Amino acid sequence: SACYNQSFSFHLATYLGKKKMLSSRNEHEIKVFSKSVMLISYCSVNVLFLFAVSMCTCLFPVSHRSPAELSSAISRHYTITSKLLLAFLAGVLLAENQCKTTAKADIVLLVDGSWSIGRLNFKTIRTFIGRMVGVFDIGPDKVQIGLAQYSGDPKTEWHLNAHATRESLQEAVANLPYKGGNTMTGMALNYILQNNFKPNVGMRPDSRKIGVLVTDGKSQDEIVVNSQRLRDSGIELYAIGVKNADENELRSIASDPDEIHMYNVNDFSFLLDIVDDLTVNLCNSVKGPGTVTVALRSSLGDYRTPTDLVTSEVTHYSFRATWMPPDEPVEKFRIEYVPAAGGKTEVMFADGEENTVVLVNLTPMTEYIVRVYGVIGEESSEPLKGTETTLPLPAVTSMTVYDEAITSMRVRWELVSGASGYLLNYNTINLRVDAEMNDVQLMQLLPNTAYSISLFALHGEAASEPLIDRGVTLPLPPSGKLKISEATHSSMRLTWDAAPGNVRKYIITYKREDGELKEVIKMYPTVNSLRVRWDPADGDVRQYNVIYVPVAGGASSMTQVSGMSTNTILRNLQPNTEYRVTVIPVYPDAEGKKQSENGKTSVADGVSPSLLKSSLSSTPATPRGQLRCEHICLHRISWMFVNTLVFVLSKQWSSPQVLVPGNINSAFLDQLIPDTPYSVNVMAVYPDGEGPGIDGKGKTLPRAGPRNMRNLRVSDEWYTRFRVSWDPAPTPVMGYKLVYQPTDESLEVYVGDITSYTLHNLLPGTTYDVQVYAQYDGGVSIPLTGQGTTLYLNVTNLETYDVGYDRFCVRWTPHRAATSYRIKLNPLDRQQEITITAGQSQYCFEGLSPDSLYNATVFVQTPNLEGPGVSTRERTREFRLYPEISRYSSALCKGAKADVTFLIDGSWSIGDDSFSKVVKFIFSVVGAFDIIGPSGMQVSFVQYSDDAKTEFKLNTYNDKGNALSALNLIGYKGGNTKTGVALKHVYEKVFTLDSGMRRNVPKVVVAVTDGRSQDEVSKNAAKLQQAGYSVFVVGVADVDFVELQNIASKPSERHVFVVDDFDAFSSIQDNLVTFICETATSSCPLIYVNGFTSPGFRMLEAFNLTEKMYASTKGVSMEPGSFNSYTAYRLHKNAFLNQPSSYIHPDGLPSTYTIILMFRLLPDSPTEAFDIWQVSDKNYKPETGVTIDPSAQTVSFYNKDTTGEIQRATFKNDQVKRIFHGSFHKLHILVSSKSVKLNLDCQEVAEKEIKPAGNTSMDGFQVLGKMSKSIGSKGESATFQLQMFDIVCSLGWTSRDRCCDLPSMVRENFKKASRDQLSVTPAVHKLQLSFDATKYFSIAPINF
Repeated sequence: SACYNQSFSFHLATYLGKKKMLSSRNEHEIKVFSKSVMLISYCSVNVLFLFAVSMCTCLFPVSHRSPAELSSAISRHYTITSKLLLAFLAGVLLAENQCKTTAKADIVLLVDGSWSIGRLNFKTIRTFIGRMVGVFDIGPDKVQIGLAQYSGDPKTEWHLNAHATRESLQEAVANLPYKGGNTMTGMALNYILQNNFKPNVGMRPDSRKIGVLVTDGKSQDEIVVNSQRLRDSGIELYAIGVKNADENELRSIASDPDEIHMYNVNDFSFLLDIVDDLTVNLCNSVKGPGTVTVALRSSLGDYRTPTDLVTSEVTHYSFRATWMPPDEPVEKFRIEYVPAAGGKTEVMFADGEENTVVLVNLTPMTEYIVRVYGVIGEESSEPLKGTETTLPLPAVTSMTVYDEAITSMRVRWELVSGASGYLLNYNTINLRVDAEMNDVQLMQLLPNTAYSISLFALHGEAASEPLIDRGVTLPLPPSGKLKISEATHSSMRLTWDAAPGNVRKYIITYKREDGELKEVIKMYPTVNSLRVRWDPADGDVRQYNVIYVPVAGGASSMTQVSGMSTNTILRNLQPNTEYRVTVIPVYPDAEGKKQSENGKTSVADGVSPSLLKSSLSSTPATPRGQLRCEHICLHRISWMFVNTLVFVLSKQWSSPQVLVPGNINSAFLDQLIPDTPYSVNVMAVYPDGEGPGIDGKGKTLPRAGPRNMRNLRVSDEWYTRFRVSWDPAPTPVMGYKLVYQPTDESLEVYVGDITSYTLHNLLPGTTYDVQVYAQYDGGVSIPLTGQGTTLYLNVTNLETYDVGYDRFCVRWTPHRAATSYRIKLNPLDRQQEITITAGQSQYCFEGLSPDSLYNATVFVQTPNLEGPGVSTRERTREFRLYPEISRYSSALCKGAKADVTFLIDGSWSIGDDSFSKVVKFIFSVVGAFDIIGPSGMQVSFVQYSDDAKTEFKLNTYNDKGNALSALNLIGYKGGNTKTGVALKHVYEKVFTLDSGMRRNVPKVVVAVTDGRSQDEVSKNAAKLQQAGYSVFVVGVADVDFVELQNIASKPSERHVFVVDDFDAFSSIQDNLVTFICETATSSCPLIYVNGFTSPGFRMLEAFNLTEKMYASTKGVSMEPGSFNSYTAYRLHKNAFLNQPSSYIHPDGLPSTYTIILMFRLLPDSPTEAFDIWQVSDKNYKPETGVTIDPSAQTVSFYNKDTTGEIQRATFKNDQVKRIFHGSFHKLHILVSSKSVKLNLDCQEVAEKEIKPAGNTSMDGFQVLGKMSKSIGSKGESATFQLQMFDIVCSLGWTSRDRCCDLPSMVRENFKKASRDQLSVTPAVHKLQLSFDATKYFSIAPINF
């Protein structure tokens, strides 16, 4: 028994040692475990031995057996019993070898399913996976396991949330299919990061993230970057290699340490030998850092886990966590806390003798998950878990809106303790209020308008929940009761009650019962004049044209009045004559609405003159006599100026005269000379003669000059304006004239009777001499002078740096008002000019000539003006290595930017000599490009025959000289002509991000061949074309022209070139370079639409709405489109799909473009307006977009004009209303600098005029379906189906679209075709059927 006991203990310890279960335990735990095992073994063996003796006694009576036979029988049964005991204990241990933990984990298995595995070995992998996942407790709040299989392309077999039980998961493993293909491990690692470790497929924010890779070979793509991305995302990686796996590659993938996370076995049969060890390490990863092995933990129990977690002292930013320590002492406690909604896990430690901590720097009103671990050395216990929620920030509890007036209201509230201030939001206005204030007045509100008022208490940078109330301004009061009196045949008197408040004016309108509405023009008549007054017209009125003509007939006259004035006197009229007076406001570009009124001069009858008084003098005139006369027709007034104080009046004196009606006893004399004495005579005029005159005297005042018009002030200086103010003249003036000049040429403006004026359109950084004149009827005063200077608008500290032989850079100190900079390089042999954003304060000029002097000038730009330029000079360094390059430069290629691949036939039919001529031809084409490198053209060279070889990649050379030198080093290959293989190589191997391909720049392929391909080319050529690549083909001598057309992009006449021999390349070189550089200078990349390659943007791809990517996009599902063969994407409510504008349109929107949208509104689509596509700035304020308004049943396009104001073109008619009936519809919105045209379902709706568009923000965003009233980066969005969204950079695309993807248009076209073909005899007598088993079949007619 003793020997057996020792043997059993030894074997059991050896077994556990193989499992590496004892390696992580301390010496004390190993002794406790060994004694437990020995005690169990000892008791079990003794009991079973006694049982065996008893059995032997029964089976073999002593009387019948010798002692030797009995001993032998007992020995045999003891051996059997010991084996049964060992099997029993081993079974107990295996049953207990489960990963028992309350921790959450999301594990994704990435399984190599390439051809090198084989179906037989894949069965072993299934068994290996089954045993590996069988130790975990599976469930939504426990461990979740997903699996992806990869070869050439990865595929998700099931997601993390697909199986909620262990049984379901095991069944899925047993039925795992074998995929087959190449070994693309790098792609697969990136795939699980983008598709499997996502919240929408089950990943939880508070779980451990673990990835397990099983592979049998070296990856055929790059793995370092993609595995690092997984680790940077907090994902722990295990790498398991079999047979031919690259161990260095496995170490690069696996997390540290390698001895835990990396396994490599020589054959698939050895996988089962490592499964137990792997599951132990996986279980430790699930539990977290420092946890002990599963088997030993289950045997000894978790005696170091703290208990009774209690939270207290909860505030807005902290709370206290307290727990009961475990029975056994620990070194320290690890406390982890994380927001329940997801976020960064924070960790802190407490001494083993402490049992409470305060968690600080928390977010208000947030639930936190807290875990407390007991820690000894590197080992941790099971966590003690709990939750607590921080308090919300104190908010305003009481608010009152009062004193509502017509344009204002007041708001008061109770102060909040501890608040640092308050934020009042109303009508999109945010008003910040100091902490000690609790009463504010809201001004400049609209009358009779309801305002929603939200009040936030501020606590530092954080804000409380808002308190919301509502206030309504009062309506404008009426004028009161209107009374009409003294009505005659042609007039009536109006009287009304005065309106309360500060009334600016009353507007009186009237009309006949059957007439049109008129507005009063007030006129004040005399015998030979009419004074006309009117209300000012709205807007920037330059002048008023006043036209008057006798009603009875006669010649019309016109006088012009300044736009600042609203009255004038019409002189030299006929007495007692009715005139028709018309006032027309004149604007800079048109005339405004005219107003007309009739007025009549006075009749020449009067009363007895009594006393002549002068309004120009305070001294009354002394009458010479008192005249009594009857039936006075009028008074004649004459006057003259004298040089002394003695007045002389002579009947023979020829003096100015004016006639006034006999019933008038006052007159106004104007156009007199300033500061001059006058003698005045008034004479009564009777029907039969004149009466005696009455003399008076008076003196005019002097003109107001600098002594009376003072204090010229200049204020509000800006880059293009400043304000001029002055004190008014003490006497009445007609107005003021401002004269200002920065140079020899002076400018002047008449400003009317005002005392301040803003001068606009000035030059930045310029001093102006300003003169102000007072304008009188008789002339102008002496000027009041001063100076004003506009602000400077130019860069400072301009300097050059990084000077090379073909480049140099400039930098400067940014200007605070700049929105962009225009940079100009004045030529000594070439010229460059570019505009960059205000965020950049440096620029590098590329592609310059060596040893040349250049002058660089930088201009500051704002939305409406440009400042003076600041220049610096620099000379490039001397460089003599490639003096022949410059002669190849082409002005057309200036600024060109594209990725160009030259695909050259290197088969035996070319020959070594002809191949050299091809290379020389490519040398000339590349030499024509302006810049080689990331800022210009990137070039790659591929030579092909039986296979294809990349001679150099797109990102190999950043210098034209080096690229041209590399061309001369390319050797001739030789072989057969496999053009199809070469096209596939270009698509899969050349245009990749690793090879230097850039996003959103045109992709160009130039193929040169001399014969018919020996393999199929159409399918691989179509892939290039459909990817939006521009493919040019040059055929030499005896070529298959149809094959060239199949390879090249459309139209063929632009993309296919044929030459007679290898010496004739010069005949096509200019055209080829022209077409390549035209493609490369377009701001739009190339896309493939309806069989044509056109510049534009694939907007669905930009928003990841493709069959491969939509599953990783939250809030999107894929559904059948207008036909079952088409795919549509449903954007669910509040999906809020958005991308940075710099990612979609790095160079901004083109000046002209066509938006193509095919969508369907759903029953649960909102009834409010939403932007199906919106371009916004960085604060999510709209700049450009298309608005769908179901409530108004309209479609609108809007953008910002050059002044930054939003302009909108809205379309509404019966055609547009069809959009809202629930079917798919296609919109073509054609946008130019002058108009917006809408086509619906390939039928024109209308065209609206707009102004030229301004620039869109490069640091903004683009959103699909955003609700028009939504604000911010996490706003609301609409639900609808989207089948097509492209932007084509031209206006001619609509002529190619027949809307054949709309069922209604297909039926209509079919009916039309049927009608057209009724009388035509069919010409098709035979069909040729071609079939591709993987994709499609086609039917082609054969005519006889």
